[in-house]
Amino acid sequence: MDDTLLCPICGNKFRNVNLINRHLYSVDKTANFVERTCSDGMNHVLQLFVDTSTGKVDFMKLSLNPKYSKYLEIDFLNQKCRINCMKDGRTVQYINIPKMLDLDFPDLIKMKERVSLYIVFS
Repeated sequence: MDDTLLCPICGNKFRNVNLINRHLYSVDKTANFVERTCSDGMNHVLQLFVDTSTGKVDFMKLSLNPKYSKYLEIDFLNQKCRINCMKDGRTVQYINIPKMLDLDFPDLIKMKERVSLYIVFS
């Protein structure tokens, strides 16, 4: 995914934090990253980790509900996804998806429905 300065869901401007020589464990890569975060619109939190040398998004984390108990993590480098959900409010369940989900921005409702089906059938 290409870098963007605006949230693909709500269009708000991202808040940026430069991460110099940071190891991003989720993709097992060390680089200079920009962390772009949106939490301003429509009950979502979106984080992008952009490799500053390539201008590409390596990793994305997206909240899927207003209680922030379900997250979708997208690893663009390794072409896989993971769903994190709190079943009882304390225990995190991880559902690994060995492929990329189709991202349909800004239609967050379809993406939430697709992730909910993964959770039900896991």
